[in-house]
Formats: sequence, C-alpha cells, structure tokens
Amino acid sequence: MTILTRLGQVLKTDISTDVIFKKKNIEEKEYDLLADMRKRRSIYALSNRVSHSPEYLTELIKQAVRCCPSAQNAQSARVVILLEHAHYKFWEMVRNIQRNQLPERIFEGASVKLDRCSSAYGTVLFFEDQAVIQTLQKQKPLQAHNFEIWSEQTSGMVQFAVWTALSSTGLGASLHHYNPNINHETAKMFDLPDSWQFKSQLVFGSIVKPAIAKSELEDDCLFKVFSDSV
Repeated sequence: MTILTRLGQVLKTDISTDVIFKKKNIEEKEYDLLADMRKRRSIYALSNRVSHSPEYLTELIKQAVRCCPSAQNAQSARVVILLEHAHYKFWEMVRNIQRNQLPERIFEGASVKLDRCSSAYGTVLFFEDQAVIQTLQKQKPLQAHNFEIWSEQTSGMVQFAVWTALSSTGLGASLHHYNPNINHETAKMFDLPDSWQFKSQLVFGSIVKPAIAKSELEDDCLFKVFSDSV
C-alpha cells in the first residue's frame, strides 16, 4: 500500500491501518514508489480469486483517482468500478457486441481475449466528462483548443494511477479499448450521462501468469539532460 502511504491517504476499510501502512524511512518510501510503478505491467492471465475485500479495492481505486492532477483542477475524470458479477455481466455484453459485429473467423480469436477479461475479478471503466470540458472552453476561450488535449492527459494519469495502485497490492491488470463500439450499450447498462466520453477498460484480478520481461531503450535514446555543470 506504499503508493497511498506516500500520498497521505487513509483507506476506510475493514483492514486495520496498522497492517496496511507500515512505518518506513524516507529512503524506503522513495524506493517503494518506484517499485510499485515497475510492478505495473500488462497481465492478461488473471483469476477472480482475490483476497482483498470489495470495499478495500473500491476505496483504493477512489483514492488513486483523487490523487491525480487535472488542468484548472477540472476533475473531469469519471470512473465506473465493476466487481464480481457486474464485471462478468459487462464482459458478456462486450462479447455479444463483438459476436454481432465481427466475422465468425475473426470473432473466434477475439473470444479468447474476452475469456481472459471475464475470468478476472473486476474492471475499471474510465471516462472524461465532456460537460466539464465544454464549460471550461466557454470560460477560457483563448485556451479552448487545449482543454481536450489536457483532458486526454488527465485520463492517462488516472489510468496509470489506478493501474499502479492495484499492482501495488499484488494484483495484475491489463488495459483494453473496446470502445467506441461498446459505448452505447455501456451507457445504457449503467445509466451513464451522455456527456461521459468512454476512454478505456482496465481489467484486474489475481495473477495466474506474470508478464514476460520487456526490453528497454538505452538512456541516450530516451533522455537529454542539461545543467550549468554540463
């Protein structure tokens, strides 16, 4: 739970804070934050056998979202949390839409991926409220063209924060983009406002098979560092 410890959040759950939050020195906290970020990988083989309570996971996700910045403090991110049966029901809806829209041979391959999603424990649906963006565009017309860009940046940070928070608990997750084909049925299923623009779906659960090692580009390709001493 170190990512939330650094951010000074207190989870209101049935798990005692003494178990969740351990006193550590500054050096350990800095290291643990990076360690949690490194745990955030795309894990596709997931199970619904999760030891954490629904209340704990819900609060974890909420706090991760609230920790994220947004332009002009717009707080335009909107999140739907699906656990257990609600999660399964959602992915069955996605399956039905895919079955109706894809050729049979292509759907057979897509069905394997959908099986993996539905086998997990939960899903986080990410949205951006366009009503908030449009209000800001009217209030600040000289910056109007930037607010849609900033909204995308906000959503990316929220997705990363939730993904990392879940990874810090030992759970695995993978991000998917079945939208826009599922936009209408998703809004209908959960009675969502028309202004909520669908961005992505994060599936999470216990890890059945870890992610494979990934290659990384060299520093001289990724970074340029400048200072008075260089």
